[in-house]
Amino acid sequence: MEDKWPLVSIIIPTYNRANLIGETLESIDNQIYKHWECIVVDDGSTDNTKVIVDEFVKNNTKFSYLSRPKSMAKGANSCRNYGYEKSKGLLINWFDSDDIMHPRKLEIQVGHLESTKFQFTVCQTLVFKHHIDNIIGLRCGKIYSKSFFGDFVTNKIKWLTQAPLFKRQFIDAHMLRFDETLSQSQERDFFIRVLDIVNDYHYDDTPLVYFREHNDSISHSAQTKDMLKSNFKVNYRALDIYGDKLNDSEKKVLKKGIKQVLKKTIQNKYFKLSNEILKKMYFHLSFRERLKIRLGVLLLKNIGKGDVLFN
Repeated sequence: MEDKWPLVSIIIPTYNRANLIGETLESIDNQIYKHWECIVVDDGSTDNTKVIVDEFVKNNTKFSYLSRPKSMAKGANSCRNYGYEKSKGLLINWFDSDDIMHPRKLEIQVGHLESTKFQFTVCQTLVFKHHIDNIIGLRCGKIYSKSFFGDFVTNKIKWLTQAPLFKRQFIDAHMLRFDETLSQSQERDFFIRVLDIVNDYHYDDTPLVYFREHNDSISHSAQTKDMLKSNFKVNYRALDIYGDKLNDSEKKVLKKGIKQVLKKTIQNKYFKLSNEILKKMYFHLSFRERLKIRLGVLLLKNIGKGDVLFN
């Protein structure tokens, strides 16, 4: 029966998730759709993550455990790319090691791709805290619009790494990989590049992913210099490369995001980074915007005020 359906490769980067990854892998093991492989790529865990994963590998050969090669940069993106290179599936689902799959996720999404000509399909995501029964709500109210490129760039629609199921031929045809220089906003960057390519995509408002909200997740941790740099890079890339696809209102949203990153770099005294941002943004700002930002930088550096000038 399995041979009649495409193999799905589920690729999971992990780092020190011994307390959570077991629940994630159990949700994969419980998938109604059975023709899958799950590749866990460890980013150098120092806890018992390997022990937990090895138990699943021992009980089910569909699971495999790999370590990120030392020749590759540390980070989840390298693990995602490495796992992809080792995968064999015609369909690809990147997933995270602290989240949970609905039992029918693969069944429903494979069905969508088999019955349509779309290159990928996206599902809804529910947020939970502590326990899957403690549902907080949807991660984002909308995952599709007719103006999907501009609306995704401006966060009017949104989904995370776990939600889409891709056709491998699409990923290979466009040489899509996660940017290994990014420590945050990597999925946003990846999906902006994806949406620039396609004319449309399939979506299903059924929640098939459970996103775990906890203090150790990247989205809830304090922003480091590298994270701020990554956020700037993704927003600037969208503005600089895809500006001709965006209207003035959408460009304004990107500029505001960049200004907020600039403000945080100054507040954290990352002055070299703030100067790099100012230099790159120079030709994307009007004369009035430049004066306003320069004044804001001056005030924030010297008296700790001027926040309003970054809006």
